[in-house]
Amino acid sequence: MKKLGFGLMRLPQCADGSIDLEQVKHMVDDFMAAGFTYFDTAYVYGDGASEKAAKTCLVDRYPRESYQIATKLNGWMGCHDEESAKKEFEVSLERLGCGYIDYYLLHAVKEDNLHFYNDWHLWDFIKEKKAQGLIKHIGFSYHDQPELLDQLLNEHPEVSWNLLKVGL
Repeated sequence: MKKLGFGLMRLPQCADGSIDLEQVKHMVDDFMAAGFTYFDTAYVYGDGASEKAAKTCLVDRYPRESYQIATKLNGWMGCHDEESAKKEFEVSLERLGCGYIDYYLLHAVKEDNLHFYNDWHLWDFIKEKKAQGLIKHIGFSYHDQPELLDQLLNEHPEVSWNLLKVGL
């Protein structure tokens, strides 16, 4: 996989505020034509519109083996219990319509929300989904200090993929 990804967090919009799917299709086509294949979205991006746009502009138009898709479970934003957090996985899989997720991350992990991921057993949950073949690689996106990152990497050796937010 080439080292550049297509982020689906902030997509071009039409005058009514909806995602401009035709423009995104052209962007996806250009990205794929340049030999890039990694696309990144999340359950919360655009209130779900990002994952739906990924289905329309990528999944419905390209063979499954021609791209990798990442999405994320946000266990603290909009979730009120373990069940609602775990439900995000099923909703994302349905929105994307791609059969399985290449890279599935626990989203924006940091000191002040880590307890949600731990208390709601989300680390074990994503391991189970991987064992079921619904996820190829598990990981987390990270938004905190290096000491906690080191701790998490030691506590979760099963993690094979990490996305770090670096503030410059």
